[in-house]
Amino acid sequence: MVITQKSTMKTEVIFSEDKEHRYLLRKEWDKKKKKAMIIMKNPSDGEELIQDIASLLVVNNLVRLDFGSVDILNLYSKVNTRRFSDMERDKEDIKINNSYIEKSAVGADIIILAWGSGCSTNKKAAERQQAVLELLVEHKGKLVVIEDKKGRTGFHPLSPQVRQGWKLKKLYEENK
Repeated sequence: MVITQKSTMKTEVIFSEDKEHRYLLRKEWDKKKKKAMIIMKNPSDGEELIQDIASLLVVNNLVRLDFGSVDILNLYSKVNTRRFSDMERDKEDIKINNSYIEKSAVGADIIILAWGSGCSTNKKAAERQQAVLELLVEHKGKLVVIEDKKGRTGFHPLSPQVRQGWKLKKLYEENK
């Protein structure tokens, strides 16, 4: 017996006019299921048709966890840069990026903090992480991190320990 399966993935991307900043990458494959939001460090060249590896891993793992869509956002909106000084340069883009983070958080069932550990060694990046956490304070109960099989947390989706399977752990334990 042969079985045919079909599906459609809807993609929306919001860029700056010059396409040097990506504020939001939204992927939806089943609007009846839960919606995730993930915040990583900064965007690569992923867009409506070009898939980057991080976004691919995000979607694959969220499908396995029975989600139906994801908003992919970042601490910084500057596309394809590795230097924190380049990411911090334009304060107006940070304000715009913040507005997309806040808007997305409202509609998300969970918010995955997946910027990895690389930001912790840079003072400006650590400050940016703290600023984003303050933006999300009213959504504290939705905040989760990716946990590996050994119970360690704080991973980026590209980390080898979590590429093939995620466990999501609440960042803040709720008072009982």
